[in-house]
Amino acid sequence: MISQQLLLDITKCSRCGKCTAICPMFEKTRGWDTGVARGKLLISWGLVRGELEINDKLIESLYQCPTCMLCEQECAAGAKVTEIIREARALVVERGASVPFSHRGTFDTVARITLRDGLHRDWLDLIRGDFRESGEIVYFPGSLPYLEPILDFDLGAARIISAAVKIFNRAGIRPTIVKELADSGHDTFWSGQYQFFNALKEKNSRLLAGAKMIVTTCAEDYYILKNEYSLDAEVYHISQFVRDLVREGKLAFSKGVERVTFHDPCRLGRHMGEYDAPREVLKAFADYREMVRYGKDAACCGVGAWMNCNKYSKQLRLDRVKEAAEAADILITACSKCLSHFSCLMTEPEKVEDLPDIKIVDFTEFAARNLKDI
Repeated sequence: MISQQLLLDITKCSRCGKCTAICPMFEKTRGWDTGVARGKLLISWGLVRGELEINDKLIESLYQCPTCMLCEQECAAGAKVTEIIREARALVVERGASVPFSHRGTFDTVARITLRDGLHRDWLDLIRGDFRESGEIVYFPGSLPYLEPILDFDLGAARIISAAVKIFNRAGIRPTIVKELADSGHDTFWSGQYQFFNALKEKNSRLLAGAKMIVTTCAEDYYILKNEYSLDAEVYHISQFVRDLVREGKLAFSKGVERVTFHDPCRLGRHMGEYDAPREVLKAFADYREMVRYGKDAACCGVGAWMNCNKYSKQLRLDRVKEAAEAADILITACSKCLSHFSCLMTEPEKVEDLPDIKIVDFTEFAARNLKDI
């Protein structure tokens, strides 16, 4: 239920139109105010007051938003737009409507499967490096191992997980990978499926009870574990972890000449305020270049919790890779969802006009590739 404080936030909106000018999705869809923050706030108000019936148009309005937080960041009134939208989605779910997941809801199904105990997880056999199944320093791979079989293209999941283990090992750490861990619940939380999210949270919290440090390679997992779990462990994104190890003299890199740029995942950047760590690491060994839009002004990849993978999000992805190609030869990101969407775009050149020639590489894999012995 939307709290009284959030209801007050809705009334802060002066309908100035700033969100209309900066919303990346509205730029592609155009149409009515229901496509931007100020319209979604009114819909949320109407839902709470029982003045609106739930129908396909209302659901489309609430779920088409990627919750990139650009509008909230620039809102002169300081309204908590993304939180209000998420709570409105929870009302929709509570009242019996279905979440309009893309990919036929496959990823939602996978998250439900990970709740099962005793599930055989073949991906563990693909990991290279030295790790254990219990301990105080935990690597959390999240949904990464399950993406490739569904998306049906090489995302490099085994390479990324092995790269994370390599980073740990090079720093003298034997990380723990708990094979029974479930999906982090990021997508269920942001889609408003709170009961489902709480089940995932309960299972993972139980399995992570002995951890003192948790490191994740995905910005979304970092966000959800850090903000919505109540863990006794310190939670780090891999970019923060690597930065700290470099500062402590436990990791070093071989200097390269590859021109790279970094795409700020919305959850790592605007939602969590972490912009510096990945850049500090990349600048240590690569020829780093900045895109026109970066940091707090970075463009969104166009997807949020697998709910809006469509022609509009595809246009946003294409714009972003074109922007990256103007700056560098390699686009680095640190979010499994961003990596999936950009990589998916690059696998279908015959379907996309003016697709630039640029490589999409995960931060963890790229960092591990350039490690050198100390």
